[in-house]
Amino acid sequence: MIDRSVELGGIYNMRDLGGLPAAGGRMVRRGLLYRASSLHRLDDEQAWGDFDAKCVIDLRYDREREAFPLPEFISDFLHAPILPDHWKSDEEARKLPADQYLVAVYHEMLELGGDAIRAILDTLAFGDSYPAVFFCMAGKDRTGIVTAMLLDILGVEHETIAADYHLTTENMKPIIERIRNAPVYKENGLAYAPDWIFSSDPETMLAFLERMTEKYGNAEGWALQRGLTQREIDAIREHLLES
Repeated sequence: MIDRSVELGGIYNMRDLGGLPAAGGRMVRRGLLYRASSLHRLDDEQAWGDFDAKCVIDLRYDREREAFPLPEFISDFLHAPILPDHWKSDEEARKLPADQYLVAVYHEMLELGGDAIRAILDTLAFGDSYPAVFFCMAGKDRTGIVTAMLLDILGVEHETIAADYHLTTENMKPIIERIRNAPVYKENGLAYAPDWIFSSDPETMLAFLERMTEKYGNAEGWALQRGLTQREIDAIREHLLES
């Protein structure tokens, strides 16, 4: 897989989703869609101006945004929280083995964050939304689910989506350190989570996608059930896929 990592003013775990092979021999366009960890670390206003993002999508919940505010020069963004402020994973999910727990959490995110994901897809149906960047705190879980649904809509193979998800592993060390020392995550317990919570094994994403496909047919089927129109889905493909 080609190197799609992006250096931007102190941001960890940022990469261009362009360059991935998609359905029908097409390719995801480069320079239009980016995933990242939290942009609160951005320390280079000039680099941000040169990046020239037209759409900034913050997937974090309110308490995270208050604890780690964005720099003032990021003044226009869509807040689309995937989880509510005081979310805790389902009690039954916490009884699952490690390799099943994250899959269950990801499907809970898909349900709880369904309106947010639908709003993101609706926004990305407009050509003036690009370049677009979306992020949560680590750029792994919530960002990973949004990435997976988008790439599935574009016809990217599940193995390729899982490989992109796995790329986060090498970027997690400084992010984990920050999470373990942050009061907001000490309050909700994430700071004390076992190390495997912060893993991004490709098998986890493959299991999520398999279960999503079994339930909805594909990400397009999920989006249509959520109220997105076929015209909007086609527009996303038109914007993001090379002809």
